[in-house]
Amino acid sequence: MSEQLSNIAQAVKALRTQLTKGEIFAGLPNKIGDLMESIDVEPKQPVIVTSDDLEALSRIREIEKRVKHSPHPQVTDDEISFLVDHLASLSPAVRDKGVFFLMSDLLQMNAFTDQQFHWLFDRLQAPDVLFAHILEPENDAIFLRSFALMILSGVVYADQARYNVLTNDDFDRIALTLATYIVMERDGRGYVDGKGWAHAYTHMGNLLEELSQVNSLPRATKVFLQMVTIEGWRRIETPLIYGEDQRIASYLSGLTQVNPFYVEALLVSLKNWQQSLLQLRPRESIRFWNRWYNRGRLLQAMLLQGEMPEQIQEFVQQVIDVY
Repeated sequence: MSEQLSNIAQAVKALRTQLTKGEIFAGLPNKIGDLMESIDVEPKQPVIVTSDDLEALSRIREIEKRVKHSPHPQVTDDEISFLVDHLASLSPAVRDKGVFFLMSDLLQMNAFTDQQFHWLFDRLQAPDVLFAHILEPENDAIFLRSFALMILSGVVYADQARYNVLTNDDFDRIALTLATYIVMERDGRGYVDGKGWAHAYTHMGNLLEELSQVNSLPRATKVFLQMVTIEGWRRIETPLIYGEDQRIASYLSGLTQVNPFYVEALLVSLKNWQQSLLQLRPRESIRFWNRWYNRGRLLQAMLLQGEMPEQIQEFVQQVIDVY
């Protein structure tokens, strides 16, 4: 883990602590935004990806065949490690239709021991997986990062539904890890020609949704994740045009149904965002216009959420009419 990455993680934790202690609320979006904008892009480094696609597919098929024909499906530690490593593959057949599909099946089959389940939970959050090359210019490690998020959402769901292995401390840790990820992630690519789906903001939305339903996770932590998500969306410079707006809007809508405090927190974020536009002047740059239209897509998607609270709908409609 680089020194900058470590400092960012510590800063995220400190902001969450301030919110939990009631030392900050309305000013939190600006604090998160300041942290995001202080991040320096690090020099690009070679991304190590797997290059054994045919052999990997063969092994994946062998594991699939074995577990699907077993009354008590099991996998070895080595097989789990192999699957995680191949989330870095640039082949969608290996990464997406191979590893991801198989991992999802294994979670549904209860094929992991408790120890394996916890190892997978920890491994997917490791800096060399979830934060791989995240502070560098756009690179192929996005596939590893994004699919680690996607499988983590499945792990959280499986734990709540069946495994019951994860502790309150585990959920606290993954919430902070996810917040740190959102603060740093700048690659919003959806479908990448020849390499398949990256889709980080969709996979992020899946994990946010699952964590929003963990009863043991404190309300302040869920508010923190909500605010970090809005600030991340504000600053992403890639056009989010592959359904990410609907995914995030659905997460926000679901959270606001739980408690009025989430409605208040979302309004704080949206009003802060709107305030920042009052002195804004259009710029002749793709970065500006990508951000501008990402904003519009998210607001429109929020309006289409039938269960979005009236206060949110009224405010969003008002700002859309003006801008």
